[in-house]
Amino acid sequence: MPFDLQSAQVAVGIVIGILTILGTIFGWFGRAWRWITSLFAPKPLVGVIEVPSKTMILMPVALQNALWWHMGAMGDQPAMQIVGDLNVTNISKYGVFVMGAKLRKPKAVGHAVVRAHDSNVYSTRHIIPQGGASDLRFDFFVQPPVRKEGQPFKADIAIIDQFGNEHWLKGLEFPYL
Repeated sequence: MPFDLQSAQVAVGIVIGILTILGTIFGWFGRAWRWITSLFAPKPLVGVIEVPSKTMILMPVALQNALWWHMGAMGDQPAMQIVGDLNVTNISKYGVFVMGAKLRKPKAVGHAVVRAHDSNVYSTRHIIPQGGASDLRFDFFVQPPVRKEGQPFKADIAIIDQFGNEHWLKGLEFPYL
């Protein structure tokens, strides 16, 4: 069978036509498939922030009486007052508010306040700015007391941020003052 140039041109035209038709069909199917799958893909939430799991680093203040406890009273009942001073650094991309403190054992909820960056006023309303550092003070009242006067007290404490994260410091030793 001799080579016919006209037959080759017709064959090439047919192949190009078929490929063009297939490309159009599959292109349309591809776009339709992407559209259908986009309907079921998770949408980014507008106006909602990403909740960080770790917002701060805590360090006990390097002073002699930064952590202490003393016997006090609640009403006419004895109670342990447990107090600590910490340095706090905000490592998140948001401003951080300190909401409170927790004592692991015995279970107790306490207060935590932060020093304002421009004064020596402590409050729960002060924000620790992104990348900022501040001083923090926490305190607990434990009733009934779990130590006798004069004995040291060892405990794990957590500082809680506005996202509900608990930042734990373990094995802190509180001497009796």
